[in-house]
This record gives sequence, structure tokens and C-alpha cells, in this order.
Amino acid sequence: MSPKKQTEAETPRFKIALLSISILLMMAPVVSSTVPAMSKTFAHQSASAVEALVTIPNLGLIFGIFIGSVLAVRWGAKKTILLGLAGAFLFGVFPAISSNYTLILGSRFLLGLSLGLYNSLAISLIPDFYSGDELSTMMGYQSAVQSLGNSIFSFVVGYLLLFSWHAAYWIYAIALPVFVLFNAVIPNVKPQQTQTTANKQTAKVKQRINGKVLIISILTFFVFSFFMVITVKLAGLLTTEKIGTASEAAAILGGYTLLSMFVGFAYGWIHKLMGRTVLPIGLGIMALGFFIITLMHSLIGVTIAVLVIGVGYSIANPYIFTVINLVAPTGSKNLASSVMLVFLNIGAFIGPIWVDWVAKLVGNTSVITDMLISAAGLVILAVLTGIHQLLHRPQQTA
Repeated sequence: MSPKKQTEAETPRFKIALLSISILLMMAPVVSSTVPAMSKTFAHQSASAVEALVTIPNLGLIFGIFIGSVLAVRWGAKKTILLGLAGAFLFGVFPAISSNYTLILGSRFLLGLSLGLYNSLAISLIPDFYSGDELSTMMGYQSAVQSLGNSIFSFVVGYLLLFSWHAAYWIYAIALPVFVLFNAVIPNVKPQQTQTTANKQTAKVKQRINGKVLIISILTFFVFSFFMVITVKLAGLLTTEKIGTASEAAAILGGYTLLSMFVGFAYGWIHKLMGRTVLPIGLGIMALGFFIITLMHSLIGVTIAVLVIGVGYSIANPYIFTVINLVAPTGSKNLASSVMLVFLNIGAFIGPIWVDWVAKLVGNTSVITDMLISAAGLVILAVLTGIHQLLHRPQQTA
């Protein structure tokens, strides 16, 4: 990277433009509260078919991630990201102007595909401009911006629902100003583009993954499987235990992501304080939050527990997204991020399903059992990652 580019990358304008694309990455499920209203419009469809309108973007994301990896090599990161943003705008707002179930289902799939085009680039592009402590700080900001988008637009959806469920889908219009800002500020960068001859040679090396990338991807699968349990099951927990409503669950999740945002902004400082232990500590805090939920019988208690989960998630998540780039083979950062994101989205898509299956195996299908399974799983992950951190000290840490 040239000194001029380094100077540009240090400006607030550049950082805001680079991080702005992440605001959309967690917005696909924020319209989940529209399901009851849509069920009335699509009365001829089953409940699971209507719920699929919320979950199908995860399937599109998987396809988009692979397509985006190919396009980034041929076109460069900027053009690929702009294509994804354009698609997010067009397909995101489509349900606002249509009442055709099939067309909306298709648009939701294409929304996920569009976001998938640049999902990995939103992560792997950051190390092209930053390193060291600043890289850790920017990765924390990236996680925080995702949470910001999820939190703010969760509340916006709640307001727009006062008009109609169609109106809620106008939230995806945010992709338009993001498109304009990113196009105006960020240069087109090929994956891991640098000025040195050595790096130009490695850019020609065929991308591949190694065992470390695969292990981190599997870890991500389980973390996000458990993460989605609280997202999907919270409303059911409050209503079945008769301690709250679905609307209150939406508000709790909005607060949860808002807290995650603030913790994400402090991640750089947290990483300096805790070092590599941020991963097992973060997973342990998430497990603690799930355990607390199983003991609480009040709305305030459950709210506190969910916020604890948010703190743990915000500590562990940036570390995972940073270390995947550090352990990837030379010239393979984008592929490594893509593989991890595929595992992430599969985990997010089927997590609540396989946790339910485990609950059936133990003979108890209550929501509390799902929370206990998630807590136990996170404890296991925290112990395993903690042991790994003690036994292996890599030359370069996240």
C-alpha cells in the first residue's frame, strides 16, 4: 500500500466508508417481527412457509459468498461490493411493493445472495489497510457496526409495522446511501493487493485452506448455531413462561445488539487487556448468560441474561473474524473468510433445528432445554479453546 493510501485509510471519512458496508450484513433477519402480519396476507401458506421468508436469506448468502470470491478476483473488491449493495437495495425493498408470496420468497433469497457477494470482503478488506492494534480495533468496529444495523433497524421495523408489514421492508433502502459513500471513497483493491514483488507473486498462488481455517470454521458453525437459538427462541420463552410478549422479546433483542455494538467499539482495548484469552472468556460469558436464562422467571432477569450473552458474543466474535485472516495460507484470506462464512450461515440456518433435535433425544423439548443445551455447548467450546490457547502459542496472534 502506498503512503498516500495509508494516509487516506487513517481518515475518519475512509474508515466510515469502509465500515458502512457492514451495517447491512445482519439486517436480513430484523424483519422477523413482520411474520404475524404476513401470515394474514399469505393465509393460504403454512406457518413454516411464511417463516421461510425470514430465514431463506441465509441460504442465498451461502451461494453469494462463493460467487463473490470469484468476482473479487476478476473485478476487484470495490466492484463486487457495489454489485452486492445494489442487489441489497433492489431485492431488499421489493417486498414493500409486492404481495406475491413466490416473488417475495425469490427476492429474499436474492437479498441474501447480494449480501453474500461482499460478506467475506467486508472482513478481508480491512487487513489490506490496517495491521497490529489498529487492525484489532477496526475488526471490533466492524462487529459493532453490524450490531448497530441490527439494533437500530429492529426498532425502525417495529415503528414501520404501525403502518403495514410492507412498510417495514423500506429499511433496506439504507443500501443506497451506503453505495454512494463507498463508491466515492474506497479504491478498487484486488484481494491482498500490495506493492511488493513478493506479494505480487503470492497473489498468483492458487487459493487454498488449511486445517486451522477448517477448525475455526467449525467453531464458528457451533457459536452461531447457539447464537441463533436465543434469537429465534426468545419470544417463545417469554410467552410460554408467561413472563413477557413477542414485542418485548423484540425490544430485548434490540437492546442486546445495541450493547453488543458498544462492546464492539471497545474491543481493541479489551483485546489489549485479555490477549488471546478473549475467545474462551467470551464463549464462557455467553454460556453464563444462557445458564442464567434457565434460572430466571421474570422479564428483568431474562433481559439481564440476554445482555450477558451479548457481551460474551461481542468479545469472542471479533477475535474469530480477525484470526481467520491471520491463519489463512498466503494469498488465501478471502477464500478462508468465505469458507468460515459458509459454516457461519449454515450454523445460523440450521442451529435451532439441530438443537431441537438434541432436545428430543434427551426427552425434553421445552425452550429451557434448548437454552441448557446451548449453555453446555458453549462451555465445551470455551474449555476446548482455552486448552488450545494454553498448549499452542502461535508466532503471530490476533
